[in-house]
Amino acid sequence: TLGIPGINMGTTFTGGSPGFFPSNVPGGSGGDSNATAYGDGLGVNRCNCPLTEREDQFQVVNNWTKIFGNHSIKVGADLRYARNLRVPSDNDRAGILNFTAGPTSNPDNKTQGGLGFATMLLGNVTSFNRYVSTSTNAKEFQKRTFFYGQDTWRATRTLTFNVGLRWELYFPEAVNAARNGSLLNLQDGYLHVAGLGGIPSNMGWAADKKQMFAPRIGLAWQPDPKTVVRAGYGRSFDIGIFGSIFGHTVTQNLPVLANQQINNPSTTTPAFTLAAGPSAPVPIAVPSNGLLPNPGYAVNSRARPNPLRFPEIDAWNLAVQRSITPSLTATLAYVANKGTYTLGDGSGNTTNPNEAAINLPASLSVNGQPLHWDPSVPAAGSGIDPSTGKMATGISATNGTGTYNFLRRYYGATLPACKDANYATPTGVAPGQCGWTNDITYYSDNLNTEFNALQATLAQQFSKGLAYTANYQWASAFAPATGFATWSRKASRGRDSNVRPQQFTLYGSYDFPFGKGKQFGAGVNKITDLLIGGYQLSASVNWAAGLPFTLNYNEASTNVPGSAPNYPSYTGTGKMQTKLTSFKPGSNGTGTRAFYQQQTTNLITDPGTGIFKNPGLDNIGNVGRNTYFGPSYFNGDLGITKAFTIHESIVTKFRMDAFNAFNHINPGNPGGNIETTGTITGEAPGAGPRQLEFSLRVQF
Repeated sequence: TLGIPGINMGTTFTGGSPGFFPSNVPGGSGGDSNATAYGDGLGVNRCNCPLTEREDQFQVVNNWTKIFGNHSIKVGADLRYARNLRVPSDNDRAGILNFTAGPTSNPDNKTQGGLGFATMLLGNVTSFNRYVSTSTNAKEFQKRTFFYGQDTWRATRTLTFNVGLRWELYFPEAVNAARNGSLLNLQDGYLHVAGLGGIPSNMGWAADKKQMFAPRIGLAWQPDPKTVVRAGYGRSFDIGIFGSIFGHTVTQNLPVLANQQINNPSTTTPAFTLAAGPSAPVPIAVPSNGLLPNPGYAVNSRARPNPLRFPEIDAWNLAVQRSITPSLTATLAYVANKGTYTLGDGSGNTTNPNEAAINLPASLSVNGQPLHWDPSVPAAGSGIDPSTGKMATGISATNGTGTYNFLRRYYGATLPACKDANYATPTGVAPGQCGWTNDITYYSDNLNTEFNALQATLAQQFSKGLAYTANYQWASAFAPATGFATWSRKASRGRDSNVRPQQFTLYGSYDFPFGKGKQFGAGVNKITDLLIGGYQLSASVNWAAGLPFTLNYNEASTNVPGSAPNYPSYTGTGKMQTKLTSFKPGSNGTGTRAFYQQQTTNLITDPGTGIFKNPGLDNIGNVGRNTYFGPSYFNGDLGITKAFTIHESIVTKFRMDAFNAFNHINPGNPGGNIETTGTITGEAPGAGPRQLEFSLRVQF
């Protein structure tokens, strides 16, 4: 209808409207923010359309149990076959058209004035991108076979052992046809394309079967009638999430899926006009041997380790349970686990092996010398470098560089693929060097986590209508962030963002002792029983310490490339004190609270009093990640239920629930910049404002 050539290419996947993104629309927040978007796409109406997705699994399970005296032996097998098809449109397949202010700006100063909306009306596209697939039927398949054996041995009347071993075999996934999948091998730099040149349908990846044994050990000991001691250890495996081991990865690499990008050659020159439309996608030429040199200067490819790594959890616990009365028990427990080859904090399942280093070894640099970050070094070709007196090359006489790409692991590196005759060496690097400037999405599953907790529980079973469980937990949990983890695990490691160090929970119910058969009014008539009987009060309370957050320091951000964290350092004079201030209403109907006050004399470096200081060039601050805790959390839910019988076969329940009954506001974590007030602008995840819910249930 719009008549833009080259947008709709005659398929249902490429039909419909593209997305139009003009920047700097009046009423927006200024700059190049997209205040308004038109058309269709994920960034317009949150529709990843068209999206073809189908996943299923076939499963056959068989278990056998045999009792030999005091032994109960179980063996079994679990055979599965998984299939997956996913054809996404993260970047709309009809295209994403971006329009900036440059083409309509002041011709004497291209940074002044202009309007993205006017640029769109003129039909001058600043940049363009879209997903392009050579196949919309690229499917993944995976065999998963599990075998186990277990013996439960009643050694004595008071002692029981449980021993088991499980063998979990996940095989590398395969695709349904040649060219329907590929994986980037970081050892040789090639995208290994399935079904070509002897490359198998699983792209030659392997799984280390001998490392996939999962032992289980447990015991229960009752030293006396009122006490039970339980202990256990077990190992578990998992397939990870969203492409770690299966799906979403091999069929979204070249040559199956490409992200076509067209950029404007200059501020005033468009990438193309709407009258002409975009150029057609260039087909990917795959060598007959199936080894496609990764064009890392143009695309972000996806990779996995070979052999595959499967998330692994070792968990253990020890608990002592004691009966205080026939209906009251107390439990003290130690619970812990260790994650190996797991996801990062926040469920991050990928790392980026091509993120910039602070100090790059000579073997990976473009000039064969160790390079280090120095933002003062001018970019190549930008003028005279004061350190050399010559035209700037982007690297100073002391091998400092402010060019992010020069510090990437695979920019100056030499891999077999980068020496291949089919590889087009990009400008800026010597023949044989890779020159990859794009990030790499590495489904690594190679991070480690730790969790330790002490738990005390008091449980009251129904006694005179009362039942409750009270639990206190002290917990310590650590997990790395995915950013900069390929260069420094120490810098990325910190407390888990989702674990509160202390937490008390209480939940239970109380049946009111009124009505027929109860303590009070046991002999009342039916009418009176309908009025006073059948009431139950339930409640739950959660009171916990704050969640961890990270401090940062704007001036420290220039010390390291953007891939590295910009923590401040301690001066050795103490730690910052935190305190939640009162709510401060804003003029626009919103408001804020503060968690720490900005006081330059006692936060940032000041001789004798400063708490924090600038770590200095090429240094990551020693304050570390997630070392402070935000405001505490409290929530209480209440519910009341009225049950009555209309007829012997018809039972009715009326219930009213008050979630966050006290309407308590739980502030979220503050901003971490130590140069400003620790401002809190939102709530913590959890309760939200008070909600009342009424329900009626009739059972017959």
